[in-house]
Amino acid sequence: MVNEELLWVLWQNLLFSVEHLKTTSGETIIIKRTGTLNTHAGPDFSLALLSINGIEWCGDIEIHTKASDWNRHHHSTDAAYESVILHVVYDADVEITRADGTLIPVLELKHRIEASHLNTYRYLMESQAVIPCAQAFPFIKPIVIEQMKQRVLVERLERKTDTLFLQLKDQPDWKNVAAKLIFKSFGTGLNDFLFERMAQQIDFNKLDRLSYAPKSIEALFFGLAGMLEETFEEAYVNALKKEFDHLKRTLSVDSVVQFSEWKFLRTRPGNFPTVRLAQLAGLFSDPEWFHRFAAVCDVKSAKQLLQIQLPEYWNTHYRFDQQTHVSAKHIGTNFTNTFLINACIPYLVLQARYMKSEETWDQVFQFIDLLKAEDNVITRKWVDLGMKMTSGFDSQSALELYKMYCTHKKCLSCSIGYSILRNATSTAAVM
Repeated sequence: MVNEELLWVLWQNLLFSVEHLKTTSGETIIIKRTGTLNTHAGPDFSLALLSINGIEWCGDIEIHTKASDWNRHHHSTDAAYESVILHVVYDADVEITRADGTLIPVLELKHRIEASHLNTYRYLMESQAVIPCAQAFPFIKPIVIEQMKQRVLVERLERKTDTLFLQLKDQPDWKNVAAKLIFKSFGTGLNDFLFERMAQQIDFNKLDRLSYAPKSIEALFFGLAGMLEETFEEAYVNALKKEFDHLKRTLSVDSVVQFSEWKFLRTRPGNFPTVRLAQLAGLFSDPEWFHRFAAVCDVKSAKQLLQIQLPEYWNTHYRFDQQTHVSAKHIGTNFTNTFLINACIPYLVLQARYMKSEETWDQVFQFIDLLKAEDNVITRKWVDLGMKMTSGFDSQSALELYKMYCTHKKCLSCSIGYSILRNATSTAAVM
């Protein structure tokens, strides 16, 4: 089960026997520096420093499972590989030469890798558990887990803001960026991509012109959402439909979502897209919404921003033309927490990235640490393994670790997985 990814980790961290190292042709090797992993095209490691038969070499390292992979990958015709000073392989099945005919020194690792390392890697890759390292996880040092959580939290924050960050670099329109974050956060998972699609069609700098007429904003949002296409009985909805017909002519807009695309099943009525759109219309009807959003710095200020007064119609409706018992549609604590995680904190992250501000990054981490940890099927699995889950920092990093590492079996790119591999001899007993 040896592959190149495993060999990269073994080489980079010298997790193999380094006594009496020799090339396949008998030359003595002393490794002074393994080099830097290259994530782009070209040899696997650059700036390595070796002594081969007493001569010091600085250059690139190429790693393959079989030496013959060099030819299979057509490196012999690629000038970028002429700088390779050592070919590290698991199985030296053939000799490899440069373009000028000289042999490339080869280090074979087949008999230098401990069986415990191979068995541990096989265990991680073949594990059927949701979290591959579940059996060994309780034995990992807490500092290793916390360091990985910090790393993946930054990766998560940057990954979730990459698209908007590129938009800001192209055109620093903070108001539109803030609005897009708000819209997506109101989608609450199932419908977030539809809310995001709607936000792409709205110029929120111009939307302020409608703030004097909240019903116009409500009509615009429901119209763009494709929810005013049918024939209705209630006067309230027909008024919205009439207003959207007017806005289509004056603002040159039209529906960007079909009603059939919206998800209502498996959603609590309070999270229905109809209710969330009405709440969004209320939020954006405040001409000061952007300044109030940008000033959010804690749970209290977020709750104040989300104290949205809806038209009386929504006290007895979750959907158009379907009257229900009286129920005020207030935004609760759980949604406020979600709003902070998906809108307010990403906005602060964008500021930190755009301004390259360490101080703002510190505010981001302090902010996240104040939030309540999310409780879902994934965070509960981590808790069962012994991971601390008390704040937003814990739950957000746990979700990212699961989504981007565990599900893709990227154990060797994870500090936790590497720790298990490095200590393979001592952890073998628990696997």
